[in-house]
Amino acid sequence: MDLQLKKRTFCVGGATSGLGRAVAERLLAEGAQVIGVARGRDELDAMAVEFGKAFTPYAADLTDGTAIRILSEYLLEKKIDGCVLNAGGPRTGRVEELDMEDWDQAYHGTLRWKIQLTNALLPMLRANGAGRLLFLESVSIKQPIDNLVLSNAMRAAVAGFVKTLSREIGADGLTVNILAPGYHATPRITTVLEKSSEIQGISLEETEAGFTAETAVKKLGDPADFAGMAAFLMSPMARYITGQTVTVDGGLVRHITG
Repeated sequence: MDLQLKKRTFCVGGATSGLGRAVAERLLAEGAQVIGVARGRDELDAMAVEFGKAFTPYAADLTDGTAIRILSEYLLEKKIDGCVLNAGGPRTGRVEELDMEDWDQAYHGTLRWKIQLTNALLPMLRANGAGRLLFLESVSIKQPIDNLVLSNAMRAAVAGFVKTLSREIGADGLTVNILAPGYHATPRITTVLEKSSEIQGISLEETEAGFTAETAVKKLGDPADFAGMAAFLMSPMARYITGQTVTVDGGLVRHITG
């Protein structure tokens, strides 16, 4: 299937690792130009060598307001067609383990920068009469995950923002959606498994077996499969899908609306 992404330009946050990297690679495979954003310059430069002129490296800390302002100015110059808003998740922990500094950091790292960057890009996307905004969040929006209270709370706030925004920009030809991954084979799931293993006093292998047993498919997800859905939602073919939180979770969420 041709997703009609050739000659389109997208920004992808967290492009050097995990799900962000998988999405960047899939968009490149579809013929799109990708501006990859991450903190690590070395990893970005390595991707630039691997993918050539189709990939533009951009080093930035997405939790820093000044960096977001400078990035948004750059993206406006490039006249991008859409943005995948993605960065690492907040620290793991239970309610009583976390202090207000942890909550402040989670706000800046999971919610604030996304609102700032979105607001900066909207005038350009509106002027184009088209555009895609895709937020990579977590299945915790629909089914909270133990030991991840910061993610559970902040990503729910992102969902409220996205749903509201979709109502405000839909008539302008723009779509805004959330992809909510379940348990995928990425560095992030290792952190979650380690925390759960510590609390339960069991091995990592036992912890992973317990996590995968909660899914319908009984295994961790492949980031490449997740990226396929992301590419579709960034394409012209998804023009009538907006304001949605789409779970890619191997059947983890048990609510009938998934």
